[in-house]
Amino acid sequence: MNAPLIWIVLPLGLSGGLFLLMRWRKLTGVVGSAFALLLAASAWLLPVGETIQLGIVSFEIQPDWIVFGRRYLLENSDRPLVIVLNLAIAFWFLGSLSLTGRSLLAPFGMAISSTLIAAVFVQPLYKGTFLIYFAAILSILLFVSEWGKVNLGIKQYWIFQSLAMPLLLLAGWLLSGTEANPGEISSASLIYILLLLGMALLLSGFPFQSWLPAIAQIVNPYSFSLVILLNSFSSSLYTIVFLRQYTWLSSSSWILLFFGIEGFLMTILGGIGAIYHRHLGRWMGYALIKEIGMSFLAIGMGLALPEQSSVLAILFMQVLPRGIALALWALACTLYHEHGGSINIQDLVGLGRRYPIATGAYFLSVLTLVGFPLTAAFPIHLLIWQGWFQNFPPFAFAAIFGSVGVLIGGLRAMAVLVRSDPNQPLVPHETRLQIILLTIGSVFLLLGGIFPSWFLPTLYNMGLTFFKGN
Repeated sequence: MNAPLIWIVLPLGLSGGLFLLMRWRKLTGVVGSAFALLLAASAWLLPVGETIQLGIVSFEIQPDWIVFGRRYLLENSDRPLVIVLNLAIAFWFLGSLSLTGRSLLAPFGMAISSTLIAAVFVQPLYKGTFLIYFAAILSILLFVSEWGKVNLGIKQYWIFQSLAMPLLLLAGWLLSGTEANPGEISSASLIYILLLLGMALLLSGFPFQSWLPAIAQIVNPYSFSLVILLNSFSSSLYTIVFLRQYTWLSSSSWILLFFGIEGFLMTILGGIGAIYHRHLGRWMGYALIKEIGMSFLAIGMGLALPEQSSVLAILFMQVLPRGIALALWALACTLYHEHGGSINIQDLVGLGRRYPIATGAYFLSVLTLVGFPLTAAFPIHLLIWQGWFQNFPPFAFAAIFGSVGVLIGGLRAMAVLVRSDPNQPLVPHETRLQIILLTIGSVFLLLGGIFPSWFLPTLYNMGLTFFKGN
């Protein structure tokens, strides 16, 4: 028995089985969420490379697995990523039980999650770009299966990911087998060019971020939110692990400048775009551009410090409040869409009176994504703002400006939702299950902001464990 077989191959096989159950959406969601929770629990409880005693039975989970000449190494320090991704898909699968219609979210979500886990742990690491590209193809197939056509945003996403793969592969090939200083590498300039361009494409940095609002405007909000959370979080970790293989590269002024400038531009562009949006999907696309910019700033700040792991662990702290806020936004928007067939601003007048619980959850998701005080994301935003104020204040001002822009855009939509409309009676239309899910998520966002010590230390320790081992 080995770790990659349990946490990569087994869920991939289950994703194929879930395709056979897709006629029964609730059954698919229940099976998928139960299995994802089981995988997360096993990653939490079962150590790798140590003897495990269960009654009279003892066994050991081996950390590596070799298949087709590729080695997959998943050690104890890598288990936090397995836990986070499986908890995320379990949360989304449970939420899908309250929605109507058929969906391929569960089988595709399970396959995307396990593929991204494999990408971070394959050896040599630069081969993981193949797997990240494969996860992007699965994401596109999910979008197309639910939308029924390919729009410009989906084409852009496919093109950008297709360009990122060969650039990072070539950079990894040039870097492989060397730990020399950049001055001793004849192709150092070429490596920097390939890496910077490849990372901008892979992480949807400037100027390759336009596909986010374009896709968010047309695809199912619920599927979009899960795919973007999985891909952005895993790609960020992959990039960091890739860079930290080479000490001179991760501390290079060019790399640090790249993350700082990208974070500066992304937060500003996200904030400006969010202010002028006319569609709730586009608003989330711009909010995610701002959130990716915040991740860029966290990575740049972490790589610049001698003790990198202590700051990079912020990425794990971000993922829980961001994920819950995305899920609440997606569930609310899906309800609006099922009611009127559109989530354009002009079509949402007074709709909050029919879906008061969903609208309240949407409002809390807006406050969380901008790092508003007393929400679960505020302590994390505050750490990034303070860190950059001490090092380079313009980047901190850009991050705050982006949050203000996203807040203004969210409040514009909120004003339309709660506008008085005599044709919309104040009668809740959410089902009991939807009310329960929306309420639980909203309460967590509030309690997480009032009592951050309940979850932030655990996430921080998970991030610290992951980055110290990679």
